[in-house]
Amino acid sequence: MNKLKLYIGVCLTVCIMMSVVTAVPQSNSKPVMQYIQKIEESRTTIHEKIFEKSLLDPNSNGILDLIRQLILLIIQFILKLIEIVRDLFGIVSLIQYLINLIVILITAIFNLIEAILNLFNPNANIS
Repeated sequence: MNKLKLYIGVCLTVCIMMSVVTAVPQSNSKPVMQYIQKIEESRTTIHEKIFEKSLLDPNSNGILDLIRQLILLIIQFILKLIEIVRDLFGIVSLIQYLINLIVILITAIFNLIEAILNLFNPNANIS
């Protein structure tokens, strides 16, 4: 019965630790929001330049420049998303490594407790 309580306590502790690890603080989302704000500012700047260019020279390559700038903007956005996904994969692998180390630690603690109990009562087994 005591061993069951110990296992339940360990499981609840691991669940609490996992919930703390998976929470995303606001500081991690700020860089993404700043980048999105830069993209929106670039987009409004592009629209303003196209409008000014079309007023000054109706025969200019305004639409081609717009398409080129939009494509460049999309490429930059996709590259930034790829970078964010790579960072997330790194974080996930670090979390998995941390969980593996915690499991090893818990196993070592159980083995230590069993060894201590065997010192005092060599005939009794926990399992």
